[in-house]
Amino acid sequence: MRSIFLRVAALAWAGLSLLLAARWFVELGMAGFPDGHVTPFARATGPLLHLLASACLIQGLYFLCRTLFGKGFGVLGLGLQILIAAMLTVMPALIVWNCPHSQTCSNAYEALTNTMMDDRIGG
Repeated sequence: MRSIFLRVAALAWAGLSLLLAARWFVELGMAGFPDGHVTPFARATGPLLHLLASACLIQGLYFLCRTLFGKGFGVLGLGLQILIAAMLTVMPALIVWNCPHSQTCSNAYEALTNTMMDDRIGG
């Protein structure tokens, strides 16, 4: 019974990772749409987000293969792997993606770069 629960958890994490990676790759591909203007923030964070989205895709494929072809799951091993995967790929990408909408993150970006955060919201 525990093995089934662990397989379902790994499969759910794989699905979430693959969906997030797909969403992020689509959004990265749409940078500058429709007028072609890419903000300085998007230009600066694009390579990092490509790297994180690729890592998220790889971890999704890893957990999918481990679920389908793996022999056994240890609770501590699987839980630790999912936690490390989340901390290294999903959480940093979510922080960078949501930065223009966070006042704290915007203030930190502006203090570090001496440029205003351009989130492309007109006014």
